[in-house]
Amino acid sequence: MQVRHLVNRFLTSGAWMLALVAVLFGQVSATEIVGVDVNSGRLLYIQTPKTVVTIANTGTNPDAVILGPYQQIIYALAGAGEVHSFNPYTHTDATLATGLSSPFNIVLEPGCKSILVSDTGVNKIFRIMLSNGALTTFYSGDKIEGLVYDTNGNLFASDDQLNAIVEFNSAGAIIDQTSSNSPLTTPDGLTYDAHTGALYASSNTGQIIYKVSIDLTTVSTISFPVAPVLAGIVSDGSGNLYVVGVNGTTSTIFKYAILTATQTTLNTVPGLDDIALIPHGPCIKSHGTDSSCGEVLGDEESGAVPPTH
Repeated sequence: MQVRHLVNRFLTSGAWMLALVAVLFGQVSATEIVGVDVNSGRLLYIQTPKTVVTIANTGTNPDAVILGPYQQIIYALAGAGEVHSFNPYTHTDATLATGLSSPFNIVLEPGCKSILVSDTGVNKIFRIMLSNGALTTFYSGDKIEGLVYDTNGNLFASDDQLNAIVEFNSAGAIIDQTSSNSPLTTPDGLTYDAHTGALYASSNTGQIIYKVSIDLTTVSTISFPVAPVLAGIVSDGSGNLYVVGVNGTTSTIFKYAILTATQTTLNTVPGLDDIALIPHGPCIKSHGTDSSCGEVLGDEESGAVPPTH
């Protein structure tokens, strides 16, 4: 498993090695996650249910994170107005874009060549090309929070001004939204689950998760009173949600199995705000994005560590 090989470089304790061996040989079930600590300014490697490791110190407080091509960790520094890429193979950090106001959420676009970043300070969504950092405006208008693509390449977002989930076309125009007669309560994070074919949005203040049909006509609620604030939310594409509940300086990751309505408490991580599940393979894309990344280099050419399974 590629990321586990990389994280070994950060860890030397015998206890960690025993845990790693247990996971590799199937003795325990674990999920690998990258997270950002907004309080202490850290990129984190999280293995459920116990392990939390600092991958890098960001120098300031990060507020969004995704996995990019070849296991690159792409994150936003909201206070500094920057978007960075961290290479876990070389431990080097590169600045992708500067001059933003408050970059808040990131999504990898289909094709794995660019990202979209919602900037809540100027009510815009920017597109950043990963090859050269070229920055263009995709959308200007409302305050946009979460961003996600579904498996058909349709782009959805949590609109904080409309209190709705909206859909964008490829030109950056809002073409649909959930009913204005039933406004959502402070929608924040947003994810798509391919197994259930629905969108899921965390409410920042309502202690609920919204389930939204992809045609945006049906909205239902899942009571989720685990913490005063619900922040990051991601799906594994198989009917499981991972949600960050924030209570003061303490944050906890919860797993929610949609079909059985079963909730499990995983890691408690002070300062945790946003998370991304770690998939495997040289071209990383979200579980909800059906994207073709073109020609993929072999492990020797890319510098990637070959997977163990």
